[in-house]
Parts: sequence; C-alpha cells; structure tokens
Amino acid sequence: MIDAGITPVGLAEREISRLFADRGGREGAGTWAREVLAAAELDPRRKPLRSVRALRRAERRLSPIGARYLVEVAAGRTPSRSTRSSQILM
Repeated sequence: MIDAGITPVGLAEREISRLFADRGGREGAGTWAREVLAAAELDPRRKPLRSVRALRRAERRLSPIGARYLVEVAAGRTPSRSTRSSQILM
C-alpha cells in the first residue's frame, strides 16, 4: 500500500540523511553538491539536468529524486514539501 503522507521531498531527505550521515547529513550533502557542481563548472540554476547527472556520477547510490533535491539545494531553492504534485519530479 502507498502511504499518502510520503512526498518525494520526504523520500529524498531520508535518502540523503542516510547516504551523507558521515558528512553531516543534509547540510553536509548540500555542501558536497555545491563542491561537485563547482568542480564540474555547472550552474544548477541554468543546467539542472546536467547537474543531476554530475551528482549521480559522483555518488552512484544517489537516486534521481535525491539528486534533484540536491540540485535544488545547490541552486539556493527550498524544495517544496507540498503533498500535491511536486516540482521535484518535473
């Protein structure tokens, strides 16, 4: 059964907290994402798809939703916690 209370943002936050626990959780993951994108000379605001690809290449365990969440964070945007259709999937 699908839990209606779980949003893509919630799933991404849970994944990132688990994957980056040794780097400070979500805060450390945001810093890591900005560093990876800077090294790849990518602007997450202008090239979100390439940014997702770069993050997933750097950390193979990262899901597309988790990578998209980190791109939003790196771009300085706050991912929406809405239960309606989320922008994070678009």
